Amino acid sequence: MGPARVTPTPCNIADLPPIDAVVISHNHYDHLDLNTIKQLAKPETWFFVPLGNKQWFLDIGIKNVVECDWWDEYKLEVQKDGVDAKATIAATPCQHFTGRSLTDRYKTLWSSWVVEANDTSMFFGGDTGYRTVEKGFTGDLDSLPHCPAFKEIGEKYGPFDISAIPIGAYSPRWVMSPVHCSPEDAVCVHQDVKSKHSIGIHWATFTLTDEPYFEPPQRLKKSLAEKGLPESEFHTLTIGESIDVKK
Repeated sequence: MGPARVTPTPCNIADLPPIDAVVISHNHYDHLDLNTIKQLAKPETWFFVPLGNKQWFLDIGIKNVVECDWWDEYKLEVQKDGVDAKATIAATPCQHFTGRSLTDRYKTLWSSWVVEANDTSMFFGGDTGYRTVEKGFTGDLDSLPHCPAFKEIGEKYGPFDISAIPIGAYSPRWVMSPVHCSPEDAVCVHQDVKSKHSIGIHWATFTLTDEPYFEPPQRLKKSLAEKGLPESEFHTLTIGESIDVKK
């Protein structure tokens, strides 16, 4: 049940290198898929989840689970080729909601994530809104109240070398704005968290809302231009594309 993917996955899970840690933003089906989790789960893999989600993993036989509240930090240490590798993983706030049925909305937490390792830092925005836009609003978006958490994240952990920030599933705005960023919102998040380079995610994968599939990148470019930011600072990738982020 539910919508099917409209674009292919970039690779098979079996093609991925060994995975030390997986961060979960929340429990909606398009972000927490049973078959995907089972394929990712290996004896050495740890899952980091927001409050209330650990039991779901235990029920399917996965025990390497760390349950986090906002602002919790966890030190992960693994050994790779005889070298001890360390990372800090922190659960951070965002603006969304949860639920996998009609009766469990808001029963579990949602989050964004920060990962710091080897003098490199990454921010994963999860699934989030930025501000509420009322029906019929035509004024200046920057005049509206917005979620303060992203500036708090930027002050505490930024600047980030790279961020993954959602840019799609935003229309109609009066319905989706509290829980899903528009491209214009995403640029604000990029600035708030002090990201050096950001990648747009959460678009053209499922038919969740009514904007055209490939509109988000176009609006992202326009918003960057309006704020005087270069396109190279925040862009999108085609399916399977990779980039080399220089510090």
